[in-house]
Amino acid sequence: MQTAKANFQFFLATEVESITDEFLKKYIINVRDIEDEEFEEIKNFFSLIIKYICTSQIDKAVIICKELIHNNIGLGIPYVMLTHELINLIGLIMKKLLYKNAKNELYELYQLQAVFEDTIAKIYLDKYVKDLQKKNSLRISGLSDIYEQNIILYYKSHLEWLTDLSTAVSLRENRFFPETNHNLCVFGKWLLDSGKNIIQNNSKYKNISKLHENLHFIAKQIQNYILEEKPNNHIILTYLEKCEMLSLSLGTELALIDNTLINSQASKDPLTGALNRQRLNKLYTNQLEISFATSEPFVLAMCDFDFFKKINDNYGHIAGDKMLENFVPLVKQTLRTSDMIIRYGGEEFIFILPAIKEKKARELLNEVKENFAKFVLDYENHKISTTLSIGMYEINPENCDRSFFRDSNNAISIVDKKLYEAKNSGRNRVC
Repeated sequence: MQTAKANFQFFLATEVESITDEFLKKYIINVRDIEDEEFEEIKNFFSLIIKYICTSQIDKAVIICKELIHNNIGLGIPYVMLTHELINLIGLIMKKLLYKNAKNELYELYQLQAVFEDTIAKIYLDKYVKDLQKKNSLRISGLSDIYEQNIILYYKSHLEWLTDLSTAVSLRENRFFPETNHNLCVFGKWLLDSGKNIIQNNSKYKNISKLHENLHFIAKQIQNYILEEKPNNHIILTYLEKCEMLSLSLGTELALIDNTLINSQASKDPLTGALNRQRLNKLYTNQLEISFATSEPFVLAMCDFDFFKKINDNYGHIAGDKMLENFVPLVKQTLRTSDMIIRYGGEEFIFILPAIKEKKARELLNEVKENFAKFVLDYENHKISTTLSIGMYEINPENCDRSFFRDSNNAISIVDKKLYEAKNSGRNRVC
């Protein structure tokens, strides 16, 4: 590229200002939600890059490009956005060169675009690897502390595998690479053996097997690219992001199965069939750690029968017990097998809904509320019915204070307030 440097200046030096103005007006659109001062700094970086390209100072343009990349990473601007902006910039300059029929300069600019793209990809890849290793370390330590590991233990082994993969990418060293055959890693061996008996749902077993196979297939592609003389950092970054996504999906699937096993095996409240309150703290802590390990939000909810005291007063406590007996089986018809129902006391119940966002959880809990409102108990020639008030809260690992939510009392206090909000705003609703 150095030998072809010659004549950008001849063609473009007089147009630096017009190219800069046009670019800043038309193409710098992806970072406009940042602070004015930060936006001005980004515009200055681009102005310098344009100036150095148009005056044949290519090495300086690359140096400023690197500074721009680190600046954007600090501002949390995604890799794809910066790449898009620089491609737009090169495209704009190419249009000027096409107008002047400057074929040699076009070729040089095309080479420069490749350098820019690889530089962006390499710096973002190195940052991504460091972040992934840090996140995985927290995920692994969190899973080590949970009360009932069951098959989530095998997800932990795959997080360790993913850490090894990121190390190999960081060092660009094949000898550090983890097992790429999906049947030979710790999880793969378990899946082929006892995993078949534990994951009794055949479609779920096929889904987990496919996720796992795809994860290893993509890792193998990463290995192939690392072995190349000039590794394609863009593809490696894209594939490594895909590996993390598949790994988190795998963890979510295993966590849901774990919850289903707990629901079927754990001791129950003798009257309602709900899980016992004594296990609430441990079940909640398990779900919190799994949520952080899989980057999936979960919802905690508390419900209470409306005017339950009137049922006991008007029809007797046996009638009240009958309502409670029917509640959990009725709710289970709506909830997923991985969702947990814990009897908190009297007619109060707590739901732990894993791997779900607020909107979907609200729909689910509204359906629970509506179905319960339709239920009519036949008792001693009386038709007895009531309604349900529910308070709910999404706990999202992306934006919640982990230390605060580690205390289950803090989370329960929030949903308790939401429940009272539902009561005070008319009952028979989800807040």
